[in-house]
Amino acid sequence: MQNSSKYSSILLMEAGSKPENEIKFFDHLGNRKTIKDLIVRIKKVDKAEMVVLKSGLEIPIERIHSVDLEISPYYSDDFFKCDCV
Repeated sequence: MQNSSKYSSILLMEAGSKPENEIKFFDHLGNRKTIKDLIVRIKKVDKAEMVVLKSGLEIPIERIHSVDLEISPYYSDDFFKCDCV
């Protein structure tokens, strides 16, 4: 998915500029969790992208709801809207 890799690049750049990130994500049961950790890298597993945290936790990128209050494109209402001026 093209948007996924674009988002992962933005995520790494933005997250890397902070000492800690507030990460909201959905666990495998669909419960929204909030943790404070640091995003250190994105790794590819087959065709999926995993967000790797300093603690060692790995979260599939499509389960990330928001990082530092920035909503992920996977959950943003206006992700598919035209940003034409």
